[in-house]
Amino acid sequence: MYQKLSFTDVLAAIIQKIEANTDLRCYDSIPENAPVPFYHAEMLGSIPEKSKTMMKDRYQAVIHVHTEGKGSVAIFDAIHKLEEALTEDIELPDGYEMILQVPNGVSQILNEEDGTKHAVIGFDFVVFSGYKVKI
Repeated sequence: MYQKLSFTDVLAAIIQKIEANTDLRCYDSIPENAPVPFYHAEMLGSIPEKSKTMMKDRYQAVIHVHTEGKGSVAIFDAIHKLEEALTEDIELPDGYEMILQVPNGVSQILNEEDGTKHAVIGFDFVVFSGYKVKI
């Protein structure tokens, strides 16, 4: 039977890839007094992806980038590292395959009250779960 992959499995795989390829922590929930710089991954939702032959779902996520400093160099560097980190295939549990990873670009860069910078970057991840068959 076809079973949709839980968004928590997708989010965990995204966090693991970010941490492995950027050498920075990536949280799903930011702990109090987390040392900057870090990433924060947030799942927005999932929707079925239309296909005549395959069962697949699109998971929509945003990654928040938090850095120190008033200049833009640190935030731009962290954004670049994130985008580069997510060019590699994300490993999913057996039976599922990440078939598309699409960056949607930086939606905003904010100057926070505490002097840090915060960027928000959207990503879409399409997961293949199996082929449709007639019985």
